[in-house]
Amino acid sequence: MEKENLTPRPLFIFLFLLFEVLIVLFMPFRVISALVILLMNLLGIRSWFKLKRWLTLKKREKIQQASTVAETNLAYVSEVMPVGVIAYQPSSQKIEWLNPLALKIKDQSRLTEEELLDAFFNAKEKKQIYLADKTFQFEMDTVKGVIYFNDITQNQLLKLHQVNIQPVIGILSIDNYADAIDKLDDKEISYLNSFVTTLVSDWMNEYHVFFKRINAERFFFVTQRINLKKMMDKKFDLLDRLRAEAERQNLPITLSMGIAYGQESLDEIGGEAQNNLDIALVRGGDQVVVKEMREGAKPIYYGGKSAKTIKRTRVRSRAMSTALRKIFDETGDVFIMGHKFPDMDAIGSAFGISCLARFNQKKAYIVLNENEIIPDVERCLEEIHKHSELEAQLISPKKAMELKKEEDLLVMVDYHKPSLSISQELYEQFDKIVIIDHHRRGEEFPSKPLLTYIESSASSTSELVTELIQYQSNRSNRLDRFIATLLLAGMTVDTNSFNVRTTARTFDVASYLKSCSADASLVQYLLSSDLETYLEISHLIAQSEYVTSDIVVAAGTDEKEYNSVIAAKTADTLLSMININGAFVITKRTDGLVGISARSTGTINVQVIMESLGGGGHFTNAATQLENVTVEETKQRLLATIKENRNQLYDKE
Repeated sequence: MEKENLTPRPLFIFLFLLFEVLIVLFMPFRVISALVILLMNLLGIRSWFKLKRWLTLKKREKIQQASTVAETNLAYVSEVMPVGVIAYQPSSQKIEWLNPLALKIKDQSRLTEEELLDAFFNAKEKKQIYLADKTFQFEMDTVKGVIYFNDITQNQLLKLHQVNIQPVIGILSIDNYADAIDKLDDKEISYLNSFVTTLVSDWMNEYHVFFKRINAERFFFVTQRINLKKMMDKKFDLLDRLRAEAERQNLPITLSMGIAYGQESLDEIGGEAQNNLDIALVRGGDQVVVKEMREGAKPIYYGGKSAKTIKRTRVRSRAMSTALRKIFDETGDVFIMGHKFPDMDAIGSAFGISCLARFNQKKAYIVLNENEIIPDVERCLEEIHKHSELEAQLISPKKAMELKKEEDLLVMVDYHKPSLSISQELYEQFDKIVIIDHHRRGEEFPSKPLLTYIESSASSTSELVTELIQYQSNRSNRLDRFIATLLLAGMTVDTNSFNVRTTARTFDVASYLKSCSADASLVQYLLSSDLETYLEISHLIAQSEYVTSDIVVAAGTDEKEYNSVIAAKTADTLLSMININGAFVITKRTDGLVGISARSTGTINVQVIMESLGGGGHFTNAATQLENVTVEETKQRLLATIKENRNQLYDKE
């Protein structure tokens, strides 16, 4: 409020004095003039005091009125408005006062004052608290000791409703359908279709899903997110239902689903659902992949507990060989790169692709960092150096960067995660990329590869590449004996000498390689262990302990470093022992990371565990690498992950 200025103004004083002077000059009687002037002065002084008193009273009334308004508003805010207020002593953290709403909430929640204040402090970071069946948003002034909160329950319910009604699009595919009906007559095919339709229909109706069968082996369905959540809570039990019924009736089928949801347009959601189904299929089928349509969202995997995989057809292999030939025709030189610390499968498949490039009159380079080599590959390189034409194809990542041209092609073999490249910098230089791999596809993946050939049913990438070579070889284009030996070595490593993850196709391919004069004795030499390696493997085995009745974990120490081959061979050796179906070996690697090498006989899904720890691989062969952790910390994380995912480990529960 502005202060009233009660000081007489100079102009008024001047005029008043001027008037008195005029009276003295023009009035004839001086005594009367003096009395008039005196009376005027007295009247002026009296008037000034009365005015001052009146203004002072007016200010007091204004103050009183403002105080009354403030008190009324404060009472309204603290007692009538739907805002809770808690005043507390910051030093002792004891409540001093609660407004009626805060007091009501305290009574309804049946909390003491101390418990109520503690609840707000515990929720300080979220700035939301759930009390008396309501959700409140609050602000806390820890300096003044005041908490203000308001009810946002209706807003939360509205948001939840909007989330629940988000559209969900899914595509369901019957795995191995073509193989299942191959030798069935029309009556049996009709029965199979009826069996699948009935099982799928009953399950869809449980969750109020609209669906249509779009062809013999695929269903399209639409639902809402609230129903999807129920499916996820039940872990898509249709997978287990169909698998169990199919096994009971001796039908070699499983199913896969790709599902997407979110706030994007329906065509985008549908496209993502198709992509998720493709991921489920290349990961081996018998699983569901769910992903939300938002930036940074990660896919969620369900199922994949069975080692039974989708059978790849020779038609698909031939189509891939034809597609690769066409790509070679439209590109420049071919650069081939495996993963960091490449194993024999990466080396063998790389030289296999170089053979295909030669068949198509293309110059091929194999990128290798000779500072990151495991012992098996060291022996392999010694043999490669004996073949000048093959040795000339080996180049360093730095040399590859110098030779690379815009039209050149990069072929990624035995991996599909860019971060695992021998040189990620080199990978980023290529726009044209082809992927050939046998590991189950993970979340990290190149954005737009020209060709993706991922078959998790294959024993190795060397097996896939050999099949591609079969469809392009002829009298003028023949597979070199030494390259055939490298491919056979790659298959031998990844199948643990043909003991795990083999199919009839695996032995067919191995037979073809032998017909190309692959040297089995040289394979044995390349994969053999020296005495020092054998002793290190034995030391790790001595540290092993049982986690379950058929799973063992062996861990080294932070002081001793091991290469990835020793860890893998240790896991394979453990797996060769009776009653051990799963083996995990933890070691400090030579690159400073802590690695886990996981193997199983096929009854345990080690990939689930490795994916949970940021790695990946195959149902029976997987791995991961962790940084900024100790071996013991890694072991505890592994044990916790095994315990958490125990129900997902076994093929049959």
